[in-house]
Amino acid sequence: MSDKKVKVGITLGDPAGIGMEITLKALNDKSIRESASFLLIGDYGAVTHAQRLLNMKSFNFHILSDIGRLHMSDELINFINLGNITYPIPYGKVDERCGKAAYEYINMACLVLRSQNSLDALVTAPINKESMNLAGYHFQGHTQILAQRFKAPYVRMMFVAEKLKVVLVTIHTALKNVPELVTRKEVQDTIFAVHRMMNTFFKVKRPRIAVCGLNPHASEDGLFGTEEKEQIIPAIKKARSQKVNVEGPFPADSLFWKAKNGGYDVIVAMYHDQACIPIKTLYFDKGVNVTLGLPFVRTSPDHGTAFDIAGKNIADPNAMKQAIRLAVEMASNMPRKRKKKKVYVPHTEHAG
Repeated sequence: MSDKKVKVGITLGDPAGIGMEITLKALNDKSIRESASFLLIGDYGAVTHAQRLLNMKSFNFHILSDIGRLHMSDELINFINLGNITYPIPYGKVDERCGKAAYEYINMACLVLRSQNSLDALVTAPINKESMNLAGYHFQGHTQILAQRFKAPYVRMMFVAEKLKVVLVTIHTALKNVPELVTRKEVQDTIFAVHRMMNTFFKVKRPRIAVCGLNPHASEDGLFGTEEKEQIIPAIKKARSQKVNVEGPFPADSLFWKAKNGGYDVIVAMYHDQACIPIKTLYFDKGVNVTLGLPFVRTSPDHGTAFDIAGKNIADPNAMKQAIRLAVEMASNMPRKRKKKKVYVPHTEHAG
C-alpha cells in the first residue's frame, strides 16, 4: 500500500439490530474516523433517525447517486443511500424488510468492490439470518455470501481478539458432520492458508502455528477417536515438510491458555464452538471475525444483531472499533492491488 489512507467500506447490517448504532458510535471516535477514508452503505433516513436517538451530531456525509462519483477524503464520509427502510424502524424484531435491506447493503458493497473505485477493506455490521431468509436470501451468513459472489471456494473463518488468533477448518455446520469434514486436505490447506495470512497481513514471517485435536485430549493415542492419527497428524507432517512452523495436535482445553500467554501466534481449530467459546468468554466485547481467502480484507464484530438491546442506546461499539482497526491494519499490509476493469453499477437515489 502507499502512504495514502486505506479505503474502508462499512455495510450497516440489519436495520432492526445494533449495526447502525455501533457504527456511528465507532466513527464518533476521532482516532477511528481519522484512520481511513470511509464509505457507508445503508439507508440514510435510518441513520439520521439513529443519530437523533443517540443524541449525536451529524457527520459530514457525502450522499452518492452514483458510485462512479465516489470521492474518498479525510473531510467527508461517503454514503450510498439505498432507501430501503421507512419509519418506524422495527428495532429488535425479525422483519422481512430488514433482511432484504441488509442483503442489498452487502450486494452493493460487492458491486463497489468490483468497480474502478474498489475498496481496500469491507467491515460488515451484524445481520440476522432469520430475517434474511424470510426475504428469500438463503445464506448462513456474510462468509457464504461473499464467497459465492467472488467465486472464492477456499475461504476460512478467523477470529482475532488481543493476543488470540484462531482459524477454523470447518465453519457453520452441524456438529455431527464435523468429523467427516476434518480431512487431511482440509486441515493441510488451512495450515498453509494460516501461514500465508500471518505473513501477508500481520508481517510475521515464520508464525508459530498450533493445531487443535478434534477429540478430547487430542484422542489420547486413539483412545477417543482416530481422526488425529488418520487426518490431522499427516496434514501437520506435510506442512512441516514444507518448512511451516506448525505443531500439534494439542488438546483444545489447554491450548488456548498457552496461546493467550504467548506460546503461539495462531491456532487452527477444527470447528466453530471449539474456537468461539474461549474467544467469546475472554473477549466478548473485543472479538473480530475475519474472512480469509477473499480478494480483499473483510472484518466484522464477532457478535450478532443484539435485538434485545437494539434502539436503546446501550450497545457497546468496542468490537466494531476493533473490526475497523483490524481492517485498516490488514489492508495497510497488503501488496498494492492492480486496477480492476470497470463494471456497470446501477444508480442510487439521493437522500431526501
